[in-house]
Amino acid sequence: MSAKDNVMRLWKERRPDIKSVAELERKMDLSNGIISKWETKKPSTASAQKVADFFKVPLSEVLDDVTDESVTLNKNDQELLAMFRKETDGMSNEEKQDFQDSLGILMNTAKQIVKRRRKSEK
Repeated sequence: MSAKDNVMRLWKERRPDIKSVAELERKMDLSNGIISKWETKKPSTASAQKVADFFKVPLSEVLDDVTDESVTLNKNDQELLAMFRKETDGMSNEEKQDFQDSLGILMNTAKQIVKRRRKSEK
């Protein structure tokens, strides 16, 4: 599935109130027409992150690249993955997806809190 397909799915599921792709791009502060290019081209990490933040989902849900061989896991990453697997053991795929979505929302919220703290400390 392309990044464009992922964005379109998220749009229909989470923001059906937005009436056009152009409006969606404006709301996410993306260039006009960029989403259509993602049918065949991978978006930049910055653009994909804007989409993930907008829909409050993990970046991997936009990029659909969880099997990307360029990703290397350090020891902390491996421990987090093991923890995720342990906590989701016995769950259905739908339950695992709900769990992952909840974690994505939690991480985005935590990131926003950290940004606000940094701004207030300046």
